[in-house]
Parts: sequence; structure tokens; C-alpha cells
Amino acid sequence: MTSAAIWVWRAIYLILFRGYISFSIFAMRLTLLFILLCFQVVAQKSAADTLKTGGIISTNYFGIPKDTSVYRIKVGDKLRIQSLNALEIIYPQGGNISVGNSPMTGGQASGTPAYLATVDLKGQIILPQVGRISVTGLTKSEVATEIERQYQQLINNPVFDVEITNRRIQVLGAVAKQGVITMDMEKVTLGEVIAMSGGIDFTTADNSIKLIRTRSGIQQEISYDVRNLSDPAVANIPIFDGDYVFVPPSKSSLRVIKNQKFSSIVQPIALTLNAIAILLGLYITISRN
Repeated sequence: MTSAAIWVWRAIYLILFRGYISFSIFAMRLTLLFILLCFQVVAQKSAADTLKTGGIISTNYFGIPKDTSVYRIKVGDKLRIQSLNALEIIYPQGGNISVGNSPMTGGQASGTPAYLATVDLKGQIILPQVGRISVTGLTKSEVATEIERQYQQLINNPVFDVEITNRRIQVLGAVAKQGVITMDMEKVTLGEVIAMSGGIDFTTADNSIKLIRTRSGIQQEISYDVRNLSDPAVANIPIFDGDYVFVPPSKSSLRVIKNQKFSSIVQPIALTLNAIAILLGLYITISRN
């Protein structure tokens, strides 16, 4: 044991058992109370800061990064396929058939049934009376063209419409429900995405909404004023597959969380020191008597 450690233990011994070092228990407890009050004031000040509104940021309605790339179908995508002119030839039983895991369902067009197909691990889908066709790497218009080619011998001038129903968007930050949103419709707007995430938590949110889009390995980002979300020019901004919508938490709310974590660590220590001070006071009182 080093000489420094020996001196520390000797000092502790003198304090606990010999009473050679006198101190005021009242002063010690008062100091601990002052420390706790300081932490409480800091936490209350940070909480009050969350109610303050930050400066207005400029909103660029038309600076949204353009979706320059055309979406190409990949394994696991879900396709809604509609025959627009010869439904009875493909579905002779009036929509009661099912091929593989692809039952018929109501399409987006009013009264027009649709056929759901999931792209399997081989990059193929199964079509009634046609069988398997490869679709990975194709755009939805290219898939529609390929389906029309496959049905040329069964339908006179076949016309098909294809929609992709499982596009994904990530929503993070100060919203009610963070996570991945799967779009069951091809077109979705910024306002709809915010609504699907349960809305913005204005008690912790900053004054901006960030839209992050990556195309060809290049990430583009633009911010919008959260208070302009009621403006149709902002609410109707189109959101595409793979986009990130981020609502940054305010700095003051982050400070509150940090102070809460710090207080949760400090308070048990302060209580322990207070208990030690009480025990020391009792020991000194008994020793003097």
C-alpha cells in the first residue's frame, strides 16, 4: 500500500473513531441541500426553455430534391395488378380464385378488382393462366408491358396497370411513433407521413422538419418550418420510397433529458452522503458525551 493510501486511511480512522477532526454536521447538510437545489433550478430552467419558440427558418417550397431515379422492383415487393379491359378472361370465376399466395382484392379504381402478387426470392411473380415471369429490376411500366405481352394470345389488345404497394419510409425524431412506415399506396405526401407517424410531439420538437433523400449514392437534405405544415405547399410535398423524414428534437428538450439522467445519478449519492453525515453526527455526539 502506498504512503498516500496509508494517509487516507489514517484520516478516515481519525474522523470515524477518534473524533480528532471536528466539523459541523449542520453545515455539511446545508451544503448538500444547496447542491440539490442547484440541480433543481437547472432542470426547471431547461424545462421552461422547451416552451420558447425558436427563430423562424426560411422555408424553401420548391427546393425539394427531385426524385430523379425511377423505382425498380426488387425481391419482396408487393404488386397490385389490374386488367382494365378483359378481367373475365384472366379471372373466369369472378374473382374467387387464388394463385399461390396472391388472392384477388379490391383495387384502387372504384369497382375494379386487382390481383396481388409478391416478388419471390427468384425475382418472379405468378400470373393466372400464364405462370411465372421475372420482374426484378424492372419499372412498374415495364412490368405492365411485360404482362400485356404475356397475355397477347389470350386477350385482344390487353391493357394492364401495375402498382407497388409496399414502399417504405423512415420517420425519426420528435414524433409519436418512430419507425418504418410501409406505404400501401403509390403516392404519399409529407403531411400524410407525419399523420401516419402519430403526429409531431410539439413539447420536444424543434421548429424544423428535415427531408433526407439519397439517389445514386448522393444524399440531399432540405428543411421545412414545422409551423408551415398547414400550408398545402409543404403538406403536399411528395415522399418517395427510401426517404427519411426527421423531426429534430429541440436542444432544450435534450438538455432536460440530460439533466434528468444526471439527477438520477447524483440524488442517490447525495442521499448516501446525507445518511453518512447523520451517522457521523450521532457518533460525535455520543463520543463527546
